[in-house]
Amino acid sequence: MKKYIIIITVIVLPLFWLNNVAAINKVAQSKMQFLKLGVGARASAMGDAFTAISGDPNAVFYNPAGCAFNEGISASFNKTDWIADITHFSGVISYNAGRLGVFNLNWINMDYGSMTKTVVDNHAWEGYLTQGDFSVTEYAIGLGYAKTITDRFSVGGQVKYVYQDLGSTETWWYINTDFENHKFVNNIDDVFAFDFGTYYDAGFKGIKIGMAIQNFANKAIPLTFRFGMSVEMNQIFFPNEKDHVVTLSWDGLHPRDYGERQHIGLEYSMYKNYFLRLGYKINYDEEDLTAGAGLNLNLKDFCLQLGYAYTKFGVFGNVNRFSISLKY
Repeated sequence: MKKYIIIITVIVLPLFWLNNVAAINKVAQSKMQFLKLGVGARASAMGDAFTAISGDPNAVFYNPAGCAFNEGISASFNKTDWIADITHFSGVISYNAGRLGVFNLNWINMDYGSMTKTVVDNHAWEGYLTQGDFSVTEYAIGLGYAKTITDRFSVGGQVKYVYQDLGSTETWWYINTDFENHKFVNNIDDVFAFDFGTYYDAGFKGIKIGMAIQNFANKAIPLTFRFGMSVEMNQIFFPNEKDHVVTLSWDGLHPRDYGERQHIGLEYSMYKNYFLRLGYKINYDEEDLTAGAGLNLNLKDFCLQLGYAYTKFGVFGNVNRFSISLKY
């Protein structure tokens, strides 16, 4: 009976979330959109269904409470080849201080390359003037903390500084075509934001539940509420199987600037060293299918983890992510 209850819960709960998927999408409600991009090859390959996954340094970008189960010293470095030749870099350094909890330092940095600045000018032959090249600067630096309250329940949070510089612009206007007024505007903004999360291990069939609030601030950045569940399917159908683990995860998102979204992820682990991952995203304009693989190399004093993720991105082509992690 318990087996059927678990299966029904995993299948039915996401269906309730679908009731709001068809609602009107709330667009153009927030800035600093780079905060919404998925981080880490493992999470991205699982469709970013990562709110109820723990023990991974990159969990801080989804649910800080999941970092409470990080062991020793660990670090992860990630690179995403985003659309339009944009590159997304991120990283985490995590330290488990025993009873004091787990501390981590994390960062995100965007590289948009060089772009040409133009301004409207009705007196120019093309209708605009070129003002040379410029570059955009966007980054976030976070300090996180997580702690286990019991052997099954943990809480976590982080404070992060988010900065955005979209370059300067010059605007002017004509009065009777004889006189010109103009001004310079520096498009710079920054904010301190907060993430909070909880994580619970039911202690039965590998069921975990996670909840998180991301990007809570006094400015209009992408505030998002996340609720997630994960279950080890092998414990339901093959309870004695230890070498082959199949984890099914699901996330429901309520973002400030869009309708409700769902993320579904699947990870197959063989001997805890070889991994295959799949994912799917619901209620996205272009993104949907994700896939990837991972490899753990247990060396003398540490474990080296390599990961790759692929995201199908519609008319924009494909997105590739790479991760390398070290655990001491």
